[in-house]
Amino acid sequence: MGLPLVLAVVLWAAPSARQEAGTHYQRGISLYKESNYSAALSEFKAAYAALPSWEVLFNIGLCQRRLFQYGQAIQTFTRYLAAGGAKVPKDRRAAVDQELQQIRALTAPIAVIVKGAPAKVLVDGEALGATPLTEMVLLGPGKHVIRAEREGCSPDEKAIEVVSGQAQAVELDPRSLTAPGKVSVECAPATAMVAVDNGAERACPFEVDLPPGTHELVARADGHALLRTEVIVQPTEPRAVKLSLVPMAAPSRPFPVLGVSLLAGGVVAAGVGAVFALLARSASNEVSQLSSMGGTWDLTAAATESAGKRDTALAWSLIGVGSALAATGIVLIAINPGSSTEVSLIPGPTGVFACGTF
Repeated sequence: MGLPLVLAVVLWAAPSARQEAGTHYQRGISLYKESNYSAALSEFKAAYAALPSWEVLFNIGLCQRRLFQYGQAIQTFTRYLAAGGAKVPKDRRAAVDQELQQIRALTAPIAVIVKGAPAKVLVDGEALGATPLTEMVLLGPGKHVIRAEREGCSPDEKAIEVVSGQAQAVELDPRSLTAPGKVSVECAPATAMVAVDNGAERACPFEVDLPPGTHELVARADGHALLRTEVIVQPTEPRAVKLSLVPMAAPSRPFPVLGVSLLAGGVVAAGVGAVFALLARSASNEVSQLSSMGGTWDLTAAATESAGKRDTALAWSLIGVGSALAATGIVLIAINPGSSTEVSLIPGPTGVFACGTF
């Protein structure tokens, strides 16, 4: 760039202000000659703050131009020409006008739109101003980061690629850190009822606005295991949650060991009793046959009759005991209780929800 620095300015002010401004100004000139444009810009700005002078604006504009801060350079040079008015030498005014034309040819106008209340806009880390911006931002070719900050909100920023002469718009949306997020809840089965944070139950499906943070959902439905899950809500971010309840299996019935054992024992006892009954009947038949045929009653006949009576008594005893055991076993089998089964809760979906606009 062919424009030289303004090396000296006439400073009309109190001696202390002139001394402070002069010190910063001379440091700025030295740093500029060393190509340390960032530090030189800081010194020139400090000189202007100590003692505002339109001549210093020219040097500030030069530094901004060297640092590719095209939009700021255009604003500073324009202020320089307006503040200097007729005091600006014609040759310098012409050179500045030419420089402004060159800068505008290199840059692209960027419209920065920020939703909601006023927010601070930064371009590549440098504060640009607060919204709404009255003018488009002029940026040189290359990558730039545009950021919007608002108190009480999470900042929003976007990286853009700028091409000379190609205008574009950037929309930013800093979101409130306290705005609620909308949660949509669906259930399977659809007849389930859901309580949010121990509140009243709601029928699925439903939508609810919840403040940022962690919330508990408890879902229940007939024939299904109770379901508890947590959902994390981010400010203003919508969230869809589907709660799938697990059907409960029919209670399992333990094997009726006692009932089966008693039934089996009763059947065996009754069977043995039946055998003794057959033996008793056989003995009775022999005694009856001997009596009908007019045979001699001897010790053998008496023993047969005695054995028959004994077998009859044993038969009725065994059959009675066996029947009682079998009946008890059948009753125990019939009333066999179902085992109590504990159903584990199934963890539900979690996630995470961010901040919303004003």
